[in-house]
Amino acid sequence: MVEKAVGYGYKNIGFIIDRGVQKAAESLHLTQPNISRALKALEEELNAQLFVRTARGVEITEEGELLRMRAEEILSLVDKTKAEFVDSKGSELSGEVRIAAGESEGMRNVIRAMSLFKAIHPKVEFSVTSGNSANVAYQLNVGLSDLGIVFDPFDVSKYEYTRLPWKEDWCVYLRKDDPLAEEPFVTPQMLRDRPLILSAQTRGAGFLKSWLGRSLEELNVVAHFTLINTPKLMVEEGLGLMISFDNLIDLDPNGPLMVKPLSPKLHSATYLIRKKEKVLSRAAQAFHEYLKDYALSAEAAQNN
Repeated sequence: MVEKAVGYGYKNIGFIIDRGVQKAAESLHLTQPNISRALKALEEELNAQLFVRTARGVEITEEGELLRMRAEEILSLVDKTKAEFVDSKGSELSGEVRIAAGESEGMRNVIRAMSLFKAIHPKVEFSVTSGNSANVAYQLNVGLSDLGIVFDPFDVSKYEYTRLPWKEDWCVYLRKDDPLAEEPFVTPQMLRDRPLILSAQTRGAGFLKSWLGRSLEELNVVAHFTLINTPKLMVEEGLGLMISFDNLIDLDPNGPLMVKPLSPKLHSATYLIRKKEKVLSRAAQAFHEYLKDYALSAEAAQNN
């Protein structure tokens, strides 16, 4: 029942949220009792309540939202699999390469490789999902993405990985009226007792701890973040100082924020990862090899 209801149930859930049971029935060319019975049977098999009736109509529960999310992922994988079978039959390379990546200035190099690859293989398309390392790992593990771009701190041993030659420098983002604004750089001692905004992936990692010389529990951490826009607003509003990658935010020279380098310097390595023993589509496999070659050429050029 659950297997049959995945796609059907997902569509029903979407229709019901947007239009209500009666209009969903009309859109699906089914009777309202049929939809109600199908959803009731699904709730019984899952032993979960997917909807609640309110004065405003029908609202989805957390369990219903989880089913919707999982069904959407499964349908996406079905579409991806169908596309891969179609693409494998053509002589010209085509299809979609799905990449999950963290945010960094170093992604510019990956994008340059994408642009060059696209010029050679115009029928290949790219899909990029942004997120922190945990999001990237999830995308790879469930099969929603083919390749991932991650940065230290991250345990790459669970994946097939290639270290890319592009490092990310860490820095502190602060307001221009902060006392540290007059300093040439920021040391660990300067951050003692200061309110800090940190990337969520630094939780439980010794990477930042070793630089700070103390555990994160001893710090005054006021917030964690995954993507960069919201913590930027936090710094602007005086919530704290943000420790993150340099060149991650395009700061307005006349705006309220500025960047200070760390001393001693702190860098993060960049990695290209994929699931071990996962069979990639022709397009994804070709780009995987192309990006590794592009990185080797870039590293050789840096060393000359």
